[in-house]
Amino acid sequence: MLEPNDVEFISVQPENRTALEEAIEYAWHKLIESAHSPYPDLRNPLTTQEEFVSLLASERGVQDWQPIDMPHQRRETTARAFEIHSKAGSRAGLKMAIEALGFKADVERSPLPYSLVISAELEKESLSGEIQLRLNSRAGAYKSERDTLDLRLVRSSNSQIYPGILNETGVILDCQPYFLEKKEKANDKNTT
Repeated sequence: MLEPNDVEFISVQPENRTALEEAIEYAWHKLIESAHSPYPDLRNPLTTQEEFVSLLASERGVQDWQPIDMPHQRRETTARAFEIHSKAGSRAGLKMAIEALGFKADVERSPLPYSLVISAELEKESLSGEIQLRLNSRAGAYKSERDTLDLRLVRSSNSQIYPGILNETGVILDCQPYFLEKKEKANDKNTT
């Protein structure tokens, strides 16, 4: 039997329980206590298990969910879903929606009415038709209905410029040039 000062464990068994029943209940209690609880991270899409991200996305109303998205893009889109929805149709909302895919975005007004120019910079991946379609789909899902978009994909890279000096010291040779024709003519005259 358990000691009476063991306050961590409160049995749900009646007072006439056997030692075996109490031991089984105590073992279950310790096993459940030592198991990892998924509940603290369950509602956070950045730290939860991959299986739960799609459930959180549907709960948060993510409109643009593609199977070709990378797992970090899905997590970021789900984490920022409330912000993106609250600002959908605005330049800030479009910028957040595109940045959730891993791009550096710049959204500006165009000189034409109801049109926007979106510049999406990509650093790590290669530019392809799939990426173009993906960005069109994302921008189309979160733009205002009346807006027209001009989407520009920009490949960016970081480089550094260093000043440098080159100094070369050489040897100057002073010699007469060699002309093959003069010597051959001289040899031809000697042989005849």
